[in-house]
Amino acid sequence: MAAANLDELYRLPLSEFTSARNELAKKLKADGDPEAADEVKALRKPSVAVWLVNRLTQERELDVQRLRKAGETVAQATAGHSSDAFLEAQREQHRALARLGEAAREIAAREKVGAAASDRAVETLRAASLTDEGRELLKRGVFTEELDPPGFEALAGLVGGPPRKSAPVAKDSRDELKQARERVKELRAQERELDTAAREAERDADRAEKEAAKLRTRADEARAEAQDAERRRAEAEAEVEGLK
Repeated sequence: MAAANLDELYRLPLSEFTSARNELAKKLKADGDPEAADEVKALRKPSVAVWLVNRLTQERELDVQRLRKAGETVAQATAGHSSDAFLEAQREQHRALARLGEAAREIAAREKVGAAASDRAVETLRAASLTDEGRELLKRGVFTEELDPPGFEALAGLVGGPPRKSAPVAKDSRDELKQARERVKELRAQERELDTAAREAERDADRAEKEAAKLRTRADEARAEAQDAERRRAEAEAEVEGLK
C-alpha cells in the first residue's frame, strides 16, 4: 500500500473521506492485497481538528515549516541550556502558531465548522513541534489523529537527558532531577509570558488592520471626490471654450 495513497486520503475534504477510503480498500482487494484492504477499511475518519491541521499543512506550508524549525531549535537550545537561543526560537514558535491559529479560524469559518476545532488544531500543531516524531509529521504534512503535548517526563528528558526509571537514585541524581524540574518550571513560565505577548500582538495587529481599512475607505472617498472635481472642472473649461 503506497503511503502517497494514504496521504492523499487524509488531505481530502471530510465529506469525501469515507467514500474515498472505501474505494481505496476495494481497489486494494481487487489488486490482490486483502490485508492492506482491511487496514484501509479500518481507518477512522479524522476529526475536524485533524482535518484543519492537514489543510494548514497545504495552505500554510511555510508557517508550518517555520514552526517545525522553531520547535527543533527550542529542543536543541533547551538541551544545550542556551537561554538566548531558546527564547528567540520560542518567540518564532509563538509567532508561527499565532499565524496558523488565525488561518485555522479563517478556514473553520469558511467551511462552517466549529471554532473549537481550530483551537484543538493549534494545540496539535504545538504538541507536534515539541517532539522528533511530531516534527516529522509536520515535515510530511499529514496527520491522522490529534496530539497532546508531551508530559513532564519528556520535558525533563529534554532538559536533563533521557528520562530515568522509577528506582532509588543517588543524591546527585536527585539533585539533577530537581534542577530539571526547576528548569521546566521556568520554561513553562516563559511560555506563558510569550503566549500572553503573542495574544497582545495579535490584538494590536487586528486593531491596526481595522484602522488601516478605515483609512483606505477615506482615501477611496477622497479619490472619488477628487475625480468628480476634475470632471466638473473639465466640463467648465469645455463650456468656456464653447462661449469664445
